[in-house]
Amino acid sequence: MLPLLLISTVPAFTLLLVAPATKPCAKLARELGLLALLLATELLRHATAAGSRFLGRDRGARTTMPAPPPPSWPKPPAAALAAVTAGEAAEVTTTPAAADAAALPLLDLPELALDRVLEELSPASLAAMACVCAALRGRCSADALWERHLRAKWGRVLGAAARKEWEAELGARAARACAPRPARRRGWADSLACAWPFSWIAGRWLNKGDFSAAVAAEPAPATVNAPVTAPPADTVAAWYRALECGEFWFPAQVYNREQDGHVGFVLSCYDAHLRYDRRTDTFTARYPPHGRKPAKEEDGVQWSRLRSPPVGTPAHDLHASDCLEALRPGDHFEIQWRKNKDFPYGWWYGVVGHQASWNAHEHLCRCHEDDTIVLEFQHYAPGSRWRQTTVSRKDHRETGDETDGFYGGIRKLQTKDEISTWRRFWPADVLN
Repeated sequence: MLPLLLISTVPAFTLLLVAPATKPCAKLARELGLLALLLATELLRHATAAGSRFLGRDRGARTTMPAPPPPSWPKPPAAALAAVTAGEAAEVTTTPAAADAAALPLLDLPELALDRVLEELSPASLAAMACVCAALRGRCSADALWERHLRAKWGRVLGAAARKEWEAELGARAARACAPRPARRRGWADSLACAWPFSWIAGRWLNKGDFSAAVAAEPAPATVNAPVTAPPADTVAAWYRALECGEFWFPAQVYNREQDGHVGFVLSCYDAHLRYDRRTDTFTARYPPHGRKPAKEEDGVQWSRLRSPPVGTPAHDLHASDCLEALRPGDHFEIQWRKNKDFPYGWWYGVVGHQASWNAHEHLCRCHEDDTIVLEFQHYAPGSRWRQTTVSRKDHRETGDETDGFYGGIRKLQTKDEISTWRRFWPADVLN
C-alpha cells in the first residue's frame, strides 16, 4: 500500500512543477502538491515506526533470555549533603537519584535547616540547584538568598538610581511582551495543517518562525553551571543575572574618567552608565555627551574606580548645598564643576583652606566665622588658576565663567572611607 501511496503523489508533484502562470491557480497547485508530499512523508514515518515495533516483538518472541532488570540507584549518602553545604551542588545534582525530588534527602530537612544550607551556596551552585526540581527552583530563586549575593558583589556600585532603572526596564519588557504582534497571512495549507491530527505537519510547518525567534531571544547563561531556564524576570536573581551577563547598563560614577589619555579629569568623579564584562572582570563606561560632542565610551574600567552616586542629584542639576555653615579649614569636600552650561557636572575633590588674612602663628582660627569659604585643590601647583577658589557661605549658587568653568553644589565628606578613596587617586606629580 505504501508504494501505491507514494506513486499517487507523483501527479500532485508534477502539478507543482508545471503549474500555470496565473497567480490563483499557481498558488493552489503548489499548496496541493506540498500537502501531498507532507502526507506521504508523515505516513512513511508512521509506517517505519510500526515496522520497527513489529520486528521488536518478533525478535522478543524468539529469544529466551530474560531482559536484565533496571538498575536500582542507591540514595545519595550523607556525604552528598556535606558536599552541598560546601558549595558543590553541581556534583550532587548529577546523581541519578537527584532526578527524582522525592528521593532527595535534602528536601527532607526541616525548613530552617534547608534554608541554612542554601544560604551557604555560591551564586553558581545556587543556580545549579535550581535545575534539580520544581521545589528547589522556587526556593533557590528566593529574593532573600539573592539579595545577599547582590549586596556582597554589587552593593558598593549599585544605588537607588540603579534599582529604579531596573524597575523601569522590567516595565518596558512587560510592555513589549504585551504589545500585539502583526498577524501573518495564512494560506489554505496553513489552515488544513492546523486541523491535521499528525503533530509533524503542524509543528514543523507553522512553528518554524516562532522557533527561530525563540532561539535568537534565548538568554546567555549567567554562570558556567547556569540553569537551562532563566529565573523569573521580577526577581532579584534575574537582576543579578542581567548584571553578570552585561545585559543591563546601570548608572554609577567613575573616578578619573578617561584616565589613560586625559589628565584634566584627575581627582574627579563623573556620572556614567556601565556594563559588566565577566570575561575581563571590568566595565565599559558610557559617559553622557558634552555639549555637541557625542557620548564617549571607556573600556577596562576597574571595580576600584566605581562608586554608587552618594546623592540623587542628576548630572545636569545643581546640588543643594546643606553643609556650608559647618565647613571649617581642613574639612574635606567634593564640589560640582562643569566647563560650560551645556556640560554635565562632575564631582571634584578638595580641602577647605584658610583665609589670606589668617596668621599661622595665631592660636585660634576664626576663618569659619567669615562669609567667604576658601576651597583648595592641592593637587595643583601653587599659583595655578585651578589651585583655589572662593564661594559665599550665606548665599552660594553656581559661580564662575566660560574661562574657568562653573562651580556648583558642595558636599562635605563625612567618613574616613570616603576621604581615603579619594586619596588613592592622588597624582604622582603636581599638576599645573
